Amino acid sequence: MIRLFVLIITVTAAMAACTAEKDTRMSDMTESDHKFTNHLEGENSPYLLSHAHNPVDWYPWGVEALERARQEDKPIFLSIGYAACHWCHVMERESFEDEKVAAILNEHYINIKVDREQRPDLDKIYMSFTTAMTGHGGWPMSVFLTNDLKPFYAGTYFPPVDGYGRPSFTRVITEIARTYKEDRAKITGSADQIFGQVAARLDAQTPPGDLPTGLVAEAAVQLTRNFDRTHGGFGDQPKFPHALELSLMLRHYHASKDSTYLELVFLALDGMANGGIYDHLGGGFARYSVDKMWLVPHFEKMLYDNGLLVPLYAEAYQLTGNEHYRRVIRETLDWMLREMRAPDGGFHSALDADSEGEEGKFYVWSKEEIDEILGDDAEKFNEYYRVTQGGNFEGHSILNITSDSYQAFERMSEADTLAFLENARAKLMAVRDKRIRPLTDDKVLTSWNGLALTALCRGYQVTGETRYLEAAIANAEFVKEQLYRSGKLTHSWREGRHSTGQFLEDYAYYSRGLIDLYESDPSGDNVQWLNLATEFAEKAIDLFADDNGVFYLRPEGQSDLIVRPRDEEDSSVPAPGSIMIGVLLKLGRVTENGEFTKAGEKGLKALAGKLKSYPSGFSSAVMAADYLESEKIEIILVGEGAEKEAMLEQVFGRYLPNRVIAQSPTGRGSGPLFEGREVNDGEAKAYLCRNSVCALPAATAEEIRQQLEGL
Repeated sequence: MIRLFVLIITVTAAMAACTAEKDTRMSDMTESDHKFTNHLEGENSPYLLSHAHNPVDWYPWGVEALERARQEDKPIFLSIGYAACHWCHVMERESFEDEKVAAILNEHYINIKVDREQRPDLDKIYMSFTTAMTGHGGWPMSVFLTNDLKPFYAGTYFPPVDGYGRPSFTRVITEIARTYKEDRAKITGSADQIFGQVAARLDAQTPPGDLPTGLVAEAAVQLTRNFDRTHGGFGDQPKFPHALELSLMLRHYHASKDSTYLELVFLALDGMANGGIYDHLGGGFARYSVDKMWLVPHFEKMLYDNGLLVPLYAEAYQLTGNEHYRRVIRETLDWMLREMRAPDGGFHSALDADSEGEEGKFYVWSKEEIDEILGDDAEKFNEYYRVTQGGNFEGHSILNITSDSYQAFERMSEADTLAFLENARAKLMAVRDKRIRPLTDDKVLTSWNGLALTALCRGYQVTGETRYLEAAIANAEFVKEQLYRSGKLTHSWREGRHSTGQFLEDYAYYSRGLIDLYESDPSGDNVQWLNLATEFAEKAIDLFADDNGVFYLRPEGQSDLIVRPRDEEDSSVPAPGSIMIGVLLKLGRVTENGEFTKAGEKGLKALAGKLKSYPSGFSSAVMAADYLESEKIEIILVGEGAEKEAMLEQVFGRYLPNRVIAQSPTGRGSGPLFEGREVNDGEAKAYLCRNSVCALPAATAEEIRQQLEGL
């Protein structure tokens, strides 16, 4: 017998981190072709749709399921996962497709399936309980609730049979059902106790206060304590990119000129770009590496990771001019445009890890395959990308580069080497494109599209490739026309169907992306992006902020939530409240609207105590504070033509993390920064202002270069 309230489920790091495994799109089968159909069939999440024909009588989270649990006086089994989650689909195959398991669940529980990417609020709430109960978290998340939504037992992946110190899922659900029937008071008492403790922690706030000084420096010092100085990155394994933390370390280097921080960031960037976590043929990064060397990824590719990594590599390029970083940017953005973009201008959420039922099969190679494709060129290619007969992943090779790789081309020029590699990669890519592809989670998340929008803009700024700017504009137009409906910003969209509910992360991430687009778009219509960001920011304050300046993930008064969640620490994605604070501060400067600045300052003061005690956990908030307290750098460009473009190249090519850029062909109707700076003849001018003191207008790229050097 399992002991219900003391059992701790041990899950490996790979299970907890989760990767992708199953077809996340629906087949052409009709309802009559399926033995079972449950209440998920009408949903617009590929993850939920993939469970629509389980024998488990799944419901989506909503009034119907919650009311039925109350009416039938049954507990709720809540399963939370996402489409690119390997162990979610393993558990589905092993348990949720088992008719005997389904019979137990259907008799004793109301079963609810949630896509964590569609409901980050529910994920935040119940992951907090799961971590508190078990000491760890991850997906699939399996939570048992009373019918008033209080959790009383939680775990992650449960195997189909007992083993390795873990009970089978059948044992768990059978024992919980028995205890719920025979000893309800024990369960409800435990639920009340657990709820009280965790809810108090979730709602805990530090008193507002003044911001401590030296936040960037202290956060950077804390981050180095967990830094892998051999392979780069943080911690041991599994190893995640942590783009925000690396960006903060670059910021500290820029202020302190302590090259130690620059070297550590480059160690991580080179490790990722050279390792197997990066797709050397198709571009783009996998979600994480299972080892500390960045070699073996979990092969799923997430839109948000790449949306965060491109700006980081752009910052590194601005600091160094390293062409390898710019190539990574191009290849990653080209992957987004080629494999992730929907015809309407939005971007899909993720690519699966598996194809043909095998993880990574689409991406790995045997030596024999490469020898056959490349012929006489194979030897050099294999030496460069470390392809061997035995391989480095289940008998196959994941392409990667080491410090010894260039020995394969020691007698060739750099230009000839690059040409050789480009030609060889193209041949392999042509063959790979004929393989059965990993499937796509094709829902469009507004928040992650905001991260993609920023990536496209930052990529355009450092490459000058107009296709990235054009894609950014198309994305912004899609959101404006299709996802912003009746004054509400849609969180999730698929095939013309919109989700309900409003989420802070959509307003925060997308507002920031729109500001980046305003700074990047040279057309006379660019002010529309600033106006839209302003509109989103105003709504975000009304919807999500309380009187103390704290930002919550959802508006007040959500009847299906037992607590109102907030998320202030950065995780795999930036803390939405911290990003919103940064947006408000920047809008305050660009629009000269002091109310935005006040709201941003208020939000930071509400976090002051947490920033003081643990700044490295709040990188986004620390960078917002740095923006508030730093020198005010404004760069305004007017006019058109080749000289204007040359000026922009000078501006975009420099690492100035806290600057504001505004540009307009004429300056008319483009906002307060252009007052007195209008031009009529298209003549290009650039104005550089520092703490409200402006230099003489620059008329050439060389003049603005010299002024920027003076910073």
